[in-house]
Amino acid sequence: MSDKKKELFVDLGSIEAKEIEWLWEPFIPFSMITIMEGDPGVGKSFLAMHLAAQVTIGGVLPDGQKLSKGRVLYLSAEDDAAYTIRPRIDAMGGDPDRIRVQGDFLSLDEKGLAALMREVRRQPPDLLILDPLFAYVPSGQDMYKPNVIRQLLSFLKEIAEAGEAAVLIIRHLTKAKYDKAIYRGGGSMDVIGAARSAFLVCEHPNDSSTKLVVHIKHNIAPRGQTQTYELYSEEEGEMARLNWLGPSDITIDDLISPTEGKRASALDEAIEFLRVFLKNGRQPTTTVEKEAAARDISEKTLERARRSLFIKSSKIKNKWYLSLPEEE
Repeated sequence: MSDKKKELFVDLGSIEAKEIEWLWEPFIPFSMITIMEGDPGVGKSFLAMHLAAQVTIGGVLPDGQKLSKGRVLYLSAEDDAAYTIRPRIDAMGGDPDRIRVQGDFLSLDEKGLAALMREVRRQPPDLLILDPLFAYVPSGQDMYKPNVIRQLLSFLKEIAEAGEAAVLIIRHLTKAKYDKAIYRGGGSMDVIGAARSAFLVCEHPNDSSTKLVVHIKHNIAPRGQTQTYELYSEEEGEMARLNWLGPSDITIDDLISPTEGKRASALDEAIEFLRVFLKNGRQPTTTVEKEAAARDISEKTLERARRSLFIKSSKIKNKWYLSLPEEE
């Protein structure tokens, strides 16, 4: 992706120290990848469009931070530009002339990533939104394979740095429940690993009409205070709008029960993991075990899941592989 090949090793003294710049401190940094995740239908895309609208008008964020007026590149595989994105941006008071969208579907294969890099260099966005990430994984490639997702995220990180853009990646949660929030998002653990910040969008446990923005990964700053918002319409049938309600003391620890992930559904998690990870064919046993460990699945639980699914083990050229039984 780069025009200039980087040296494999360099002196630390040759690297200029930089201060982190923020689109929304401490949730969304510039020149880095941020993950926004949540269950389908909770309103992640609506929040993403609200942030996009605020960027285009130099709006204000919920904690009083003032945005500089900028540009947005919005890639959505789930919302139609004419029927959904444009009407919502208009209702939110955004400037559609400062938002670029895809005129045709773009797969992030080598050709698609090169096209995305050209667009970022030609019209640098302050905010690049990818909604959802796995809709853009090239056809035939497995989003659970670390080498596939690492390469894709490496290119997206390069794009973020080249355009000094805040890259916001949206992804859905898995059905399995984990006791650690960073393990709940769909796909390989490498997704959350590549992000410098991540936050969860979910319903308030005591009021489904109130939504929460909960910081779950904060490598480069202290954890941000949870923010709350509601979606409302002044008249029936009118396009909904977003209204920030203020901070909350709720943290991710309050939303996830340790016993729920560790005891009640540990086997179910491991079974779901094996079904998805092996759905496209056999995988090296060591790769499966490494990915399971990254998801906090113990060796004992993984073995129980293998027996439950009648996972096949085969040796090919001195290397062991696991695969689903034929009926799966």
